Amino acid sequence: MAEHNTDGMQPLSLAFVGDAVYSVYVRTHLLVESPHLKPDAIHQAANRMVKASAQAEALDHLRKHVLTEEEWDIARKARNKSSATRAKNASIKDYRNASGLEALIGHLHLKGEKARLDELMHIILESGRDRDE
Repeated sequence: MAEHNTDGMQPLSLAFVGDAVYSVYVRTHLLVESPHLKPDAIHQAANRMVKASAQAEALDHLRKHVLTEEEWDIARKARNKSSATRAKNASIKDYRNASGLEALIGHLHLKGEKARLDELMHIILESGRDRDE
């Protein structure tokens, strides 16, 4: 995929793309880790991992441990934008933090920063596993 300049892109548009990218990483991880699972089980596990509260926890973990100032700035801008969409099963705070994480993921994906995206997603998936155990 070609690299794109994300400077003029809306933070919530980055989150729109990031949501899809995040979901692919999670689903791929689940399938590789547990190839015997049926699609419904993968779907249920993926839903637990991509829900707003889990993504908000992931952003908090990344912020405390590995995010650069530039990466946090991208997430922060998306967090501070109001959206026409409202959370069904999450607090507004979790929903906005999840949007921040998704914007960061979308930014890295569009910029072609695959190594950094892989690194952050590995950290997220491993920290999520630690919480589940």
